[in-house]
Amino acid sequence: MSCLTGPQVAAAKQIYTPAKNPRTGKEIFPALQPGSELGWAGLAGPEPVREAVEFFQYVVANDLKWDFRTLDFDRDVALAEKAASQVIDATDSNLQPFFARGGKVLMYHGWNDQLVAPMNSVNYYQAVVGATKSSADSIRLFMMPGMTHCRGGAGPDSFDRMAVIERWVEQGGAPKRIVAEHLTNGVVDRRRPLCPYPEIATYIGAGSLDEADSFVCKKP
Repeated sequence: MSCLTGPQVAAAKQIYTPAKNPRTGKEIFPALQPGSELGWAGLAGPEPVREAVEFFQYVVANDLKWDFRTLDFDRDVALAEKAASQVIDATDSNLQPFFARGGKVLMYHGWNDQLVAPMNSVNYYQAVVGATKSSADSIRLFMMPGMTHCRGGAGPDSFDRMAVIERWVEQGGAPKRIVAEHLTNGVVDRRRPLCPYPEIATYIGAGSLDEADSFVCKKP
């Protein structure tokens, strides 16, 4: 990291580290992952995004003079949860009633997401699996290497979500592999398989790195 100053290196290490309550050590928000750097201005810039500041000003503190520099990861996070968790949080991991009616959950998240830390989806998926008896064929999480927030980035970010759900519901059998595409100027230039978490796409040692058939899904 000779291209960075000491303070810049220290800041980068903090961004790659989950935010934790300084008193309890409990994780508040997962870290951004390597590959998200070009989008750091979203959450990790010199100042927080306007929407975040306004949330604390209007909803949490009810004070238009609230200054983000005074944020306390213990006191203020607790106030935020008390003020708005019942309205905006969607963290209930017990999806058993939904699954019992035949419901299916298809989750996907880009590993390079610069706004919502990818481990948020991993943590929620694991919580659902742990809390729900019939989760084996009812929920799948596909992590997408190279994809930023919802779309974009160097990795394949495009696939037909509804077609995957329709096959799953109408034909049975949870998806075991999804082929995603990356387009440049409207032309497909890369295809890679998306694998159900925790499996990852592994190169077979032969074939083009831009073709899905050159990869198989394996657990790391």
